[in-house]
Amino acid sequence: MALHITTSTIFSTISPEQARLDGSGAWRLDWLPDLPLTRDQAVSGMVLDEVLSDPATVHDGMAVELARLRAADLGLDLTQVLLRLFLRIQERDAARLCLPAEPARASTPA
Repeated sequence: MALHITTSTIFSTISPEQARLDGSGAWRLDWLPDLPLTRDQAVSGMVLDEVLSDPATVHDGMAVELARLRAADLGLDLTQVLLRLFLRIQERDAARLCLPAEPARASTPA
């Protein structure tokens, strides 16, 4: 795992997600585009994405704790992050297959 950080872009060696500096001076994550971030938060978001993209970390308690801490840096809990990244994967898969992305559906108790 490695992040490549330039003055305007942060990208990963294991994930297609990126962070970019926008015209207003805020950083934006591909998977969290509506939330303006500081550079440090953008790095946290990319580290978080890398940790969660690595199948080897699924049962690693330290990696899960790192993910929780990085999510908190963004003002999110880990469940929110996992849902956002899952939806982002669905969007990419739909685009790759030229299918319309289906809206996420919340299950409601019967």
